Amino acid sequence: MSYRFRDCVSRRGVVKRLASRAMVEKELAEAKRDLDSAKNSLCDSDFKWTIIKAYYSMFHACKSLLFSAGYAEKSHECLIAAVEELFIDPGLLPSVIVSDLRRAKTAREAADYGLTYGESSANGIVHDAEQIFEIISGYLAQQGFETPPP
Repeated sequence: MSYRFRDCVSRRGVVKRLASRAMVEKELAEAKRDLDSAKNSLCDSDFKWTIIKAYYSMFHACKSLLFSAGYAEKSHECLIAAVEELFIDPGLLPSVIVSDLRRAKTAREAADYGLTYGESSANGIVHDAEQIFEIISGYLAQQGFETPPP
């Protein structure tokens, strides 16, 4: 077990929770709604909200993974540590999920708190969010969960 995951568990940043089909599917549906909203914001040249919504699409998609494994997160950093521990390190999912999520988190914080954002960044993060949604929804579909239509 990685230090980061162990630390998150010890400070209750990640907690055990009964796996819930309804919560997995609800979080994945929310990820899809946020992704669609990010694409709409991109078409409207609203790059700040594009970045924020695309990040939250990734965040909710990853939360669906945690729920499928019987965990819930209490912080963004612990979500990342848990996804890495439970899905990336065992080879169930590609590491691009964590690297893209970290990059999007940094961009979301810059857009939200530093008012630093642009078209190029927004385009890249939407692309990454689409890729993460496809990977995670494909994985969850293989596990027998209902996934939103494309």
